[in-house]
Amino acid sequence: MGLRSFVAIDVETTGTSPEHDRLIEVAAVRFEDGREIGCFSRLIDPGCPVPQRIQHLTGIHPAMLAGKPRIEEVVPDLASFLGDLPLVAHNAPFDVAFLQAAFARAGRSLPNWSYDTAELARVALPLARNHRLATLAELLGLPLEHHHRAEDDARACGRLFLRLLERLASMDMGLLQFVLAVGEPAGWSLSPLFRAELEAREARGEKPRPITEWIRPHPGPLHRPDPEPEPVEPGPIDPALVLSVLGSGGAISEAIAHYEHRPQQLELAEAVTRSFNDGAHLLMEAGTGTGKSLAYLVPAFAWARANGEKVAISTHTITLQEQLWEKDIPFLQSALAGTPLEGVEAALVKGRSNYICLRKWEEAAVGADFLTSPEERRFLIRLAAWLAETETGDRSELNLSGEEERFWRTVQSETETCLGPKCKWFRSHCFAFRARRRARDAQVLVLNHALLFADIAAGNQVLPPFRHLIIDEAHHLEAVATQNLGVNLESWDITGALLLLYRAPGQGLLPQLRRRLGRGEAIPARPPVGLPSEDLIDKLVGLVQHCRAATDELFRLCADLVEARGRSEEEGGARALRLTDAVRTGPLWEALEQARANAVHRLRTLAAGLALLAEALELQDPPLADADALLVDIQKQNGILIQSTKAIDRVLLEPAEGEVTWIESAQRGDRLRVALRAAPINVGDILRADLFGRMRSVIMTSATLTVGESFAHLKERLGLSRLPPDRLREGVLSSPFAYREQALLLVPEDLPNPKEGDFTQAAVDFLRRFLIQAGGRTLVLFTSHRQLRQVYQALKDDLEAEGLLLLGQGLDGSRSRLVAEFRAGERTVLFGSASFWEGVDIPGEGLSAVVMVRLPFNPPDDPVMEARIEDLERRGLSSFAHLSLPQAVIRFKQGFGRLIRTRGDRGVVIVLDNRLSPRGSRYGLQFLRSLPGPAVFRGRTDEVINRAMAWLNLGDEA
Repeated sequence: MGLRSFVAIDVETTGTSPEHDRLIEVAAVRFEDGREIGCFSRLIDPGCPVPQRIQHLTGIHPAMLAGKPRIEEVVPDLASFLGDLPLVAHNAPFDVAFLQAAFARAGRSLPNWSYDTAELARVALPLARNHRLATLAELLGLPLEHHHRAEDDARACGRLFLRLLERLASMDMGLLQFVLAVGEPAGWSLSPLFRAELEAREARGEKPRPITEWIRPHPGPLHRPDPEPEPVEPGPIDPALVLSVLGSGGAISEAIAHYEHRPQQLELAEAVTRSFNDGAHLLMEAGTGTGKSLAYLVPAFAWARANGEKVAISTHTITLQEQLWEKDIPFLQSALAGTPLEGVEAALVKGRSNYICLRKWEEAAVGADFLTSPEERRFLIRLAAWLAETETGDRSELNLSGEEERFWRTVQSETETCLGPKCKWFRSHCFAFRARRRARDAQVLVLNHALLFADIAAGNQVLPPFRHLIIDEAHHLEAVATQNLGVNLESWDITGALLLLYRAPGQGLLPQLRRRLGRGEAIPARPPVGLPSEDLIDKLVGLVQHCRAATDELFRLCADLVEARGRSEEEGGARALRLTDAVRTGPLWEALEQARANAVHRLRTLAAGLALLAEALELQDPPLADADALLVDIQKQNGILIQSTKAIDRVLLEPAEGEVTWIESAQRGDRLRVALRAAPINVGDILRADLFGRMRSVIMTSATLTVGESFAHLKERLGLSRLPPDRLREGVLSSPFAYREQALLLVPEDLPNPKEGDFTQAAVDFLRRFLIQAGGRTLVLFTSHRQLRQVYQALKDDLEAEGLLLLGQGLDGSRSRLVAEFRAGERTVLFGSASFWEGVDIPGEGLSAVVMVRLPFNPPDDPVMEARIEDLERRGLSSFAHLSLPQAVIRFKQGFGRLIRTRGDRGVVIVLDNRLSPRGSRYGLQFLRSLPGPAVFRGRTDEVINRAMAWLNLGDEA
């Protein structure tokens, strides 16, 4: 019947396991020659409870299934409807597995071939935001009224399949041929579709183009950058020009339909302008709703236009970076057209590993053999289709997940493995060099804090030169500096390098070199090698295996030491052990020290052998064909091994002055992951010398920089307190929101102290009462993932019995999925810890209550925290007053900020920690004084819940 005849199917189930869960709905829509000719749809009695989450997701409730047939009764009619046509489903392995299990329970088989529209869409629509059915339906204008109902989903899936076949028909013939060469030998399920399209083209006499032509070319050759001009004394920018752009009647107000005048935005823009003009640094706390982004972007554009100098803008979160790059900057560029500030170019700057290396990808795809897994082949195919369309080569367009992250590491661009002008892709296609050129030519750079500190650690060799820097989300600066200015060696760093050299017979760079040599191409034995080339390769393979054994033993002993003496961390079950003199004693440490010496010796021996091999390859005459790529790949792994030995010794043997060193250990499935880490105890001196001392002007802003309206804590931690007084300015801008009318802060004073053993049960009891009465729309923030799990398990059944959906971080899916599901539901409660204290933006009625279970003090036995506490006490300072309390206050402000995101929001924040009350501690007022002025009520549990209900439901004054 042809490819356009098929049956589109979809199922709704009680869970994700075909063995243990059951179908509750099945639908099949039959298409013949591209036309829908029939539909089969049934609700099914699963014979088991339907989880609350499934009821929320599908809208299918137990009452709807009462009296419906069991699947065994449905299968005969369904099988007759399907016939022998191929099945089409979105995420077909899931749907087909459930149908196969259902057919088996009915004593039948399901032999139909199946096509997965999710996988096909990844190839046919590689630039889609994501490849969920609803997203693709919206992208292609396909109707989908009731997502997560089987009949509508099946129909949309069938229509999607037809549209994807049209996309196949428009693909370059060379791409079709390439995809089949990679996928067909492994029995790729989509091969028949591509084979049919290719044969149709061949029948029409079409000819495929070479790979360099169907991969999207880029106009203009690469060229060496002009030398950066010597910095000169810049001229000031006109504050009146900046204010006229942002003020009433200016370019911004003309471009926004319902423009809101914000005095705080103008004040921030004026402060940034003055700091740029005077060459001063600026600390400015600007509350939610101030409009910070445009307030600093306009002066940045003005400075870049007036002086021809770059201005860099650094963020911490991807969310803010995407907002700047995808929304704020394009809007501003459009709004400034026709003004003196038009024409300013911006560039998004990322680390090199974010870009694909075409040489590595081509070698992996063309060289795919029986050792290449089907999953990796599918990934290489997906990259091929993407490369035919991408302008950037940036991995962010791919939404990588799971094992794809590991595959990406084998094709990412890296300085150490770049052939430069020797690479055939360099002059016409190299994405990494084109990104570098865009950054060189742009006046405004958008980057993140991690890349900023990677540049500092590399001696300013990563980013183009700039002297003016804006740091948004500046409250993260110390933490990111700590993380990036030390040592971070993962066990996988070494294991991965060794596996790339030799994984198994026939797999790895060394076996690849042996194949490349072949007969008659052996490298002659010559000094300093001293061995025939094949003997050297054999010896290196043996050394790799010895290194695997030695490093595995080292990291096993590290994990044993952590298990014996370390603390348990909350996130992901990781454990950490700070390395102190007290730890570096005893039989276990002695065994670890011996293993360290053995591992370092073997790694250095292997590195020396790899250096000999590289030298032999370079000296070969005539040169080995295409040896350059192989040589740089071997040298890259050699560099990793050398750096790893230095890191091992630095952490375990010779920690640097002023550093804290520790070991982390975590079980990830069946794999043990161990890390050796070192970090500066104080980053202030480093920042003062390498950041603030080097920059002419640094603007630092965030909604949470002060503690009690004072910058003293931040200035001390970042080294700013030791700058000359004329080099630093500061200010606090209030939020334009009316917090006293919009937010009510409540503290139940009759709960136990959080340090007491019965606190968790008291929190469970309070949350049970409040959440049921509130009816969902609540974010509950924990400081401990262990406590989150305990409360989740205690409340899940009770809440679901009341028709509430409970979602838990680390229990019910990824962070982005949980936030999306929370937004979509009305009677939903979300439990979060760690990252949920900030960056969660749910405006409107979707979020009406935030509950903080405890005040967010950092655990004092965190290795870095512990070292900093000791450092402060040694200097005669109170670690609580100078570190623990200020950090908790800033985190508390972030959590509070989840509630009110717009002028129309209204809700309550409840803090179950009675230390917030003056009766509970001496420092509670520090937290309250740092908030933007909400209404506050303290009282007994009954009073707190009644006040909350009145505020939420009736709008009465509290």
